[in-house]
Amino acid sequence: MVSVRVPATSANVGCGFDSLGVALTLYTTFKFEKLDSGLEFVGFEERFSNKNNLVYQTLLTTLKKLNKEISGVRISIENDVPISRGLGSSSTCVVAGIYGAYLLTDTPIDKQEIFTIANEIEGHPDNVSPAIFGSLSSSCTTDSKEAVTVRYEVDERFNFLALIPNFETSTEEARKVMPKEIKLQDAIYSLSRIGSVIKAFETYDLELLNKVMGDKIHEPYRKEIIHEYHEVREICEKIDSSAFFISGSGSTLMNIVSDTNNIEKIKTELAKLKYNWQAILLKVDKEGTVVLN
Repeated sequence: MVSVRVPATSANVGCGFDSLGVALTLYTTFKFEKLDSGLEFVGFEERFSNKNNLVYQTLLTTLKKLNKEISGVRISIENDVPISRGLGSSSTCVVAGIYGAYLLTDTPIDKQEIFTIANEIEGHPDNVSPAIFGSLSSSCTTDSKEAVTVRYEVDERFNFLALIPNFETSTEEARKVMPKEIKLQDAIYSLSRIGSVIKAFETYDLELLNKVMGDKIHEPYRKEIIHEYHEVREICEKIDSSAFFISGSGSTLMNIVSDTNNIEKIKTELAKLKYNWQAILLKVDKEGTVVLN
């Protein structure tokens, strides 16, 4: 049996639509065990316990790429990353499925190869890159279809307060609400901030981050399908917020707090809202995916 731990991720990070992503200290652990035949799932919700399971489908795709075969498999999950909440749950499955194929066939781990396969399957690299490599990354796919990522260090003093409601938002739904064309000035607004946002995360410059954290490519549209977005943001900005952004495509909202003593105050105010918001303090994960045995 082999086991891998994959971190949650928060993609986009405001201005970095489909390009920036950060790994966080919330994890899903997957175990893979060879069987003589058949397919078994342990710990998955019933709706995912079938051949369409994303981990299994990714495992099959990767085995084919590696020209390897297995006769059967049992896949187990211990999941702390909520599903369809903008914290990279699908990416944890994709990355784990690829690792599973490598480990079950004794193929040497090559993170760049794994990233390339994950990008092909996921379709965009902003979630899978930090899930694999950890920390903050800027990623893209070149004209020749090569997956490229650059990893940045995030100062360990950063406190990411994940605000998670009791409703889901699918990536597909979140993309539908975006316009097909973006105004030039809106694109410039977001793109001109990326370098400063990265620098602020590297240097723990909360003042700079507060000035430059903003977006006009996706957040203005996606916030309208996240219930109580405005109320949650107002609470955070009133109490403690160095930066506030939608995590991935939502529904989780991410708030950077400077003083963890303020978290209980934020929780008290959130409890007055309708959608049962949970506030979970997270730090940046620097390791990415880890093979546990």
